[in-house]
Amino acid sequence: MRPEPLAVTVGAAAVLLFAEIALAAEPPQELSVSAKVDKTTVEAGTPLNFALTITGDLTGANVPPPEFPEGFEVAGRTQATNVSVQMGAIQRSTSLVYVLVPTRAGTFQLGPFSVEQRGRTFETQPIEITVKQPPLPPTLKPDSSGRYTI
Repeated sequence: MRPEPLAVTVGAAAVLLFAEIALAAEPPQELSVSAKVDKTTVEAGTPLNFALTITGDLTGANVPPPEFPEGFEVAGRTQATNVSVQMGAIQRSTSLVYVLVPTRAGTFQLGPFSVEQRGRTFETQPIEITVKQPPLPPTLKPDSSGRYTI
């Protein structure tokens, strides 16, 4: 015997209602903040990627823009937000990704970076970056005709 269309519709609505109530009753996910780079040793002028990732419920969170040390230029910035459901639990994360270009040689510290929420502070570990002076270009000498070839 086939169920009546109205019964199927009411049953589907009940499932959606219970799912919505379960999601609304879920406690806010604890924040965690992490930072990473794609390389910790680089030559001056060579870009590196820096990502600040915040996982959890961002409601009421104060996320100040990261400040980078003198000697780094921000060449680009993107933001990505991911939401997934794993075993009934919603996982949220937001990543702020920066392309940084070091302008001079030296050892630098990125961070720590912090996020404040409801009177609590969540902080990353600092990351040490070593910037090397780029190698000098090869000395050019003219060929037998007096021309330089690169």
